Amino acid sequence: MKKSIRLYIVLLSISSLFLSNGFAQEYTGWNLPEGASTRFGKGKINDVKFSRDGTLLAVATHIGVWLYDAPTGAEILLLNNKPKSVRTIVFSPDGKTLAAGGRAPENAIQLWDIDTSTQVSAMGKGIGSVGVLAFSEDGKTLASVGSSRGLQCYVWDVDTGLEVSHFKGQQNHFNFGVLAISPNHRFFASAGGNKVFLWDAETQTLKHTIEGGNDSVWALTFSPDSKTLVVGSATIRLWDVETGTQMSRLDGHTRSVNALTFAPDGKTLASGDANGEIRLWNIAAGGDQLTLPRLLGSITGKNKPRSDKRVLTEHKRHIEALAFTADGTTLVSASRDTTIRLWDVDTGNLHLTIEGHTEAIKALRFLEDGKTLASANSDGTLRLWNTETQDQQFISIEHRWAALDFAFSRDGKTVALGYPGSNVRLWNTDTGDDVTIFRTAHKGYINHVKFSPDDKTLASGSRGGTVELWDVQSHQRITTLRGHTNEIWALAFSPDGKTVATAALGETIIVLWDVINIGRKTGLLAEHTTGALVFSPDGKTVVSGHRDRRIYLWDVATGKQLLTFTGEAGSVTAFAFSPDGKILASGNSNGAIQLWDPSTYTPIGDPRIGHGGLVNELAFSPDSDTLFSGGLDGTILTWDLEKIIHEDK
Repeated sequence: MKKSIRLYIVLLSISSLFLSNGFAQEYTGWNLPEGASTRFGKGKINDVKFSRDGTLLAVATHIGVWLYDAPTGAEILLLNNKPKSVRTIVFSPDGKTLAAGGRAPENAIQLWDIDTSTQVSAMGKGIGSVGVLAFSEDGKTLASVGSSRGLQCYVWDVDTGLEVSHFKGQQNHFNFGVLAISPNHRFFASAGGNKVFLWDAETQTLKHTIEGGNDSVWALTFSPDSKTLVVGSATIRLWDVETGTQMSRLDGHTRSVNALTFAPDGKTLASGDANGEIRLWNIAAGGDQLTLPRLLGSITGKNKPRSDKRVLTEHKRHIEALAFTADGTTLVSASRDTTIRLWDVDTGNLHLTIEGHTEAIKALRFLEDGKTLASANSDGTLRLWNTETQDQQFISIEHRWAALDFAFSRDGKTVALGYPGSNVRLWNTDTGDDVTIFRTAHKGYINHVKFSPDDKTLASGSRGGTVELWDVQSHQRITTLRGHTNEIWALAFSPDGKTVATAALGETIIVLWDVINIGRKTGLLAEHTTGALVFSPDGKTVVSGHRDRRIYLWDVATGKQLLTFTGEAGSVTAFAFSPDGKILASGNSNGAIQLWDPSTYTPIGDPRIGHGGLVNELAFSPDSDTLFSGGLDGTILTWDLEKIIHEDK
């Protein structure tokens, strides 16, 4: 893995035509956490950048940084010494170093040597998270801005890793990840609602507050000469950095602009929106004044005539990131539809499409055939993984918004979909059609859906605090469960389907609802918000996981608390019992997975740090020998339990 990347690219260019399917799947075993045997999915895309010479494409994800051979799209390396979310990346001016920034308790910034593919240094211990990075023109300093602990701007010495300067801006409200640093490191910008705050790092003062109109700001970028700040919302506005006056306004996008970037020469601006459309603008300079920007064309425009050569293949979801090559001839776009596309700027022709990246895992279920794992992602895609051959069947569900939750029937043929709105869709994986739509009375988005063990009942939970039970066969509402006042945070059926357990955000009451005798319920008083619920295989106990790391064991018949024990650092977010009842697995918000012995509720071995973020889903194979974990990072990990337990003894 630590071979020279340059040599690798030479060999790759010779052999790319002869790559076998087995070699193409080799990346599923790269940089796996200890105890994991396979990784499905490459993780959620956060940022993309080209190397200085254009031969490499770096992709920042929730599990690290993937390096691709830009001409062929072949995977080269996964840079990550531990699973962690990487939000932003940047190459040094000489192209020898890649800086990666994100959220990490130890060091939020890592520097990687490109030729040796090794981490050479790290910095930013205890600063929280980093949202944007920029090297100085000479490559000697690196600037970072983050907003997890208030708005913070740091400048670091690249050689020593020591802090050069630090400035904290006073800002109460942030639009997540909407940050920018000027190339000269003099200014940085942040967004809060429909306002943009332009900060002068040299004087450590707020230089301008820019009104973004009536719409929230979703993207910011500086021009290469640091004189212009571009703000993306429903429209695009160009502002003079020194005076804070609006220079120009660019209209044409039909949805909010989520990504902005300049070509290195500053003459072309690329903008991407929530509809998947990318537009190119000519930003030509005339003396000291900008001439009126001109639309060059729309690469993926949905409303362009088919005769327009710029209309080829469209992104289906909003644009996450855009980047030009150093010569400005190629543009890369990354979308929430999980694809990465490389475009010829002059012609609008598509060079290459890279696939395999995935959004947050929202459901996992082992199907009745004993070898197929069904997974659902927030991007509206389903995958049926053959765990013996690692082959996958990709299924796309067409819908406008990101899905908030999924649930699979036992055979995997029916999928329940909860998403922004007040309806639940049942979808058939064989036909690709809706089975039915449950028109619920929920007030607020539907963020939890769950089938009963016999697939006869579907529960839907909302951000309004209500839970509805539906008869799957008759498509009729059975009842509405009212008792929570906040967003449903956890929901579970008992093995016999006669009891539903629910918990809500910010509430300390867990409610056990009697499904047979509607109206009967039992309240369990916890001390903190519940993040996960699961019934034991015999249905006699319910296990709850909480934000304070504590795990409670409750007697279902009496409602009494039987036991309390403490898990790994971070909130408990997922549970699963093995089919034989001998193992309880828990996952937490820090990406850790812990195994427990249900007879004593003592830990089995050490926790395994597997994901670059919150663990959403856990599922055992029917023989209880394998555990599958799905995370917010968009990946599924396969854990060999026999090997893990043997190693820990």
